Amino acid sequence: MTVRVGVVIAAMNSVEFLDQALGSLATQTVPVDEIVVVDDCSDDDTAAHARRWTSVLPLRVIGTGRRTGIWGGRRAGIAELTTDLVMQLDADDMFAPHHVEVMREAYTRRPGLVSPRPLTWTGRGPWQQADYPKARFPLPGDQLAQLLCTNYVLVGAMYPRKLYEEIGGYRRTRYGEDWDLWLRLVAAGAMVSKPDEATYVYRVRAASYSSLFDKDVAQTEVLTRFLSACDSPVYRRIAKLALLQRIGPAFTEGLQARPVTAAQELILAEAGLSPERVRAAHADPELGLVVRVGTGDGADGGEHIAVLGSAPERLVLAGPVCAGGRVEADLIEDETLRRDRSSLRDILR
Repeated sequence: MTVRVGVVIAAMNSVEFLDQALGSLATQTVPVDEIVVVDDCSDDDTAAHARRWTSVLPLRVIGTGRRTGIWGGRRAGIAELTTDLVMQLDADDMFAPHHVEVMREAYTRRPGLVSPRPLTWTGRGPWQQADYPKARFPLPGDQLAQLLCTNYVLVGAMYPRKLYEEIGGYRRTRYGEDWDLWLRLVAAGAMVSKPDEATYVYRVRAASYSSLFDKDVAQTEVLTRFLSACDSPVYRRIAKLALLQRIGPAFTEGLQARPVTAAQELILAEAGLSPERVRAAHADPELGLVVRVGTGDGADGGEHIAVLGSAPERLVLAGPVCAGGRVEADLIEDETLRRDRSSLRDILR
């Protein structure tokens, strides 16, 4: 039986771009079965603009009633779909003409969460192959571990509506609503795959929705939510390492202070961190000892963060604290990140 595909487009003040998005749907080599455009209380004629396409596309236009942001728009739109699969399209992006065909083929080969490969467009000139450093992910191995470290699933993904509903769908977030959803889909058993060709056209512009948010702050919210619902020591450890890198010294707030032992001082010294410069050390139940080490004179000097595991004691992460508190890891030697062929050291660096 052929699976049915529905597209959801959350739109707010999108008149400038919406014709191109919907036009790309009208020219697909394999048409979709349903399209829902969700007007998130626009100040312009987004809804009326979308309705002009109802004679050539299987399209419905709905409104949110109150401004909710992308998470609420997508949630409302997906609730209107009756299709087996949900495919996402941002209102300022486009599909290449064979996008739906390529995505369906990828899903047939490996049902689950299908992430498209991106092209980029500035609004002028030809589409470009995206310079996308995360394109090689997922690697063979633990996809959830990799996804906790970095979001390698593109916004225009496709996934089963039934599984989406089982995990509770989109939920309120300031930013990173997609990553929050992908983590729960993969944790529930969805496997990530990607088609061979790049077919999702991502518009590059300075005033995009994502430019309104500090990504580290938003990703901190997503990781914290994941931790609140996760019982697995392995994934809690990986999520905490990813969280530590985003918030740096703030990670130790609320943790119990612990002294650094002579054995741990030796480990720090071997890593080039002076034990006499230890500013604070705190114990975390999954990570071990999180140590803040000064690298300069005075309170305003530089700082490194090191994570010392136990049984046996060893250095599992070390790196300088950069602007905004983020930790740029120089070293990662953690067994939970090297438990299969998908070593994640390079992701966290």
